[in-house]
Amino acid sequence: MDRLLRPAPRWQRRAIGAAFAAPGLLALALWAWPRAPQMLTVDSPQLAAVTAAEFRDELLLRARVEPLRSVQLDAAEAGRVETVLVRDGDRVAAGAPLYRLHSAEQEQLLMQRGAEVAQQMANVSVQRSAQATSLAQNRRELAQLQARQQQMLSEYERQSQLAAAGFVSQASLEQAERQKGLATQVLQQAREDLRLQDLTRQQSLADMARAVQGLQRGLQLLQRAQARRLQRAPIAGQLSGFQLQVGGIVRPGDRLGRIDDPAGGVQLVADVEEFYLPRLHVGQLATSAVGSLRLAQTLPLVQGGKVRVQLRWSEGEPPAALRPGQAVDLRLQLSRPTPALLLPEGPGVQTQLYVRQGRELRRRTVQLGRRAAGQVEVLAGLQAGEQVLISQPPTDAERLALP
Repeated sequence: MDRLLRPAPRWQRRAIGAAFAAPGLLALALWAWPRAPQMLTVDSPQLAAVTAAEFRDELLLRARVEPLRSVQLDAAEAGRVETVLVRDGDRVAAGAPLYRLHSAEQEQLLMQRGAEVAQQMANVSVQRSAQATSLAQNRRELAQLQARQQQMLSEYERQSQLAAAGFVSQASLEQAERQKGLATQVLQQAREDLRLQDLTRQQSLADMARAVQGLQRGLQLLQRAQARRLQRAPIAGQLSGFQLQVGGIVRPGDRLGRIDDPAGGVQLVADVEEFYLPRLHVGQLATSAVGSLRLAQTLPLVQGGKVRVQLRWSEGEPPAALRPGQAVDLRLQLSRPTPALLLPEGPGVQTQLYVRQGRELRRRTVQLGRRAAGQVEVLAGLQAGEQVLISQPPTDAERLALP
C-alpha cells in the first residue's frame, strides 16, 4: 500500500547541492587562476666562458704557392689545334714550340692579300712604264719646239738685217717677229704643261706606292699571324695548367696555361675579405708552418668581395719542398696583441646575448669589439668566468631554460 514520503532534512539537501556545484566551481577556479609563465628550453646549447687573455688581431688565411716569375700563355690567334708538342708539367726551353693552330679562313685571307699586293705592284709597274714612255715622247716634242723656236729666232735676225739694208719690207719683218714670239710662247707653255703633267704622274705613283706599302704591311701582319700559329715558349721553365687537346678550338684571349720559372723563387698568394682592405699594409707579419712571411703587396682589384695579397719570406729562402699550387695555412697579424676579455666566435655572440645564471639563460646587452681568428673582444657587460650561449638562440625572450 502507498505511504507518504517525508521531505529530506534541510542539511541533507544542502549537502547534495554542494556536491553538484563543486565540479563547476573547481573548473571556474582553474580557468580564472593565473598560469605561471613557462620558459622555452634550449636544445643542445653551446656555452663558452669569458676568458681573460691576449686578443690576437689576426686573419686566418688559406694561401697558395705561386712562382715569383711566370708568363701566362694566352692565345693570340684563333684556329683549330692541329698539333700539341708538349704536355702539362714538361720543362721547356725558351723558344721551344708548344702547339700549332690551323685556320682555313686565315690562309684564304693571306692568299687574297698576297694577290692584292701583286696586282697593285703590277699596276705601279704599268704606271711607271707609261710615265717613262710619256717622258720620252715629251722630251722629243720639247726638242722639236726648241728647234722651232731657234729657227724662228734665226729667221727674225736675218729679216732684221735685210730690212735694215732695205731688201725686205717692214711687213715681212713684223711677220718674222710674230713667228718668233709665237714659237717662244709655245715652248714656254709646253714646258709648263710637261712640268704639271710630271707632278701629277709623280703624285699618282706616290699614292699607289703608299697603297702598296699598306697592303704589304697588312700582308706582313698576316704572315706574322701565320707564324704565331706555331706558339713558342716565351721563357724557359715548367709548363703548368696546359690542357690543350688536338682538334680543340682556340680563340684570341683564351688562357691556355703558364710557364713558371723555377729559378725565380716562389711566394704565397691569399684572398682576403674586402672588409679588411683598409687595415692591410706592406710589411705586416704572417706566421705559418713554412716560416715567417711579410705582406709584400696588396692588389687593388676587388673580385667577389675579396682582394688578393702577396706574401714573401722575410728572412732566408722558402723551403725547397714547396711547389706551385700547394696550399699553406697562415696567420696574418694586423696589429700587436693586447690584453682583453675574449669569447669564441659564434652566431649567438651579438650585442644582445644570453648569460647563464643557474639553470637559466638571461638576456643581457654587452659591448663587443674586434673579431679575429675566431675570437671576439668583449669591451663591457661581461666578466671573466661567466658562461655565454654562443650558439643561435631559439627566440629573443628575456629568459631561456637549460635542458
